Amino acid sequence: MNKKSALTLGSIGGVLVILLIIIAFMMTGQYKTGSQATSSKLPKINQAKVMKRIDSEIFSTDDGKSYVENKDNYENTTFIDGEKFGNRSTSVSNMVYASALNVDVPGTGIGYNAFFKEHEIDNLTTKWEKDGNSFVAKGYFVVKDTGKKYPFAFEFNADYMILQEWYGSNIKITGTDE
Repeated sequence: MNKKSALTLGSIGGVLVILLIIIAFMMTGQYKTGSQATSSKLPKINQAKVMKRIDSEIFSTDDGKSYVENKDNYENTTFIDGEKFGNRSTSVSNMVYASALNVDVPGTGIGYNAFFKEHEIDNLTTKWEKDGNSFVAKGYFVVKDTGKKYPFAFEFNADYMILQEWYGSNIKITGTDE
């Protein structure tokens, strides 16, 4: 074999090795960008579990809050019509009632199942936040008498505990990429 043949054969071999390395690199998925790699590692959100947690929070007869991560700070993590519930002097259900039906705040003791169709959640969507530590679930409760849809959103941590809640118009999700 002369020098020219050896050089040609070596060049072809080198190109083949480089192509094999590139193909192997692509097959393992290492070529993805940082955001693609992060989003593909996020676990699938269990929609049934999300619905169960929201349903329990709203329609349970034991005062809800079973799945609220920080019960002591509940008033500062609940927002109704864009305002923090902690700034108001009545119950969450009364404020949601007033928001959903556009009425003055009723007397105390009204429950969500008095004005929403019990256990009915429409158009539930879920989306992980970019940091992968929490996700937001959005949807609508259906008003019993009118059939209108009333918007809500909940932020959950990865353990499906509720971090924040929003109800009604002007839902401005804080601390998320929305």
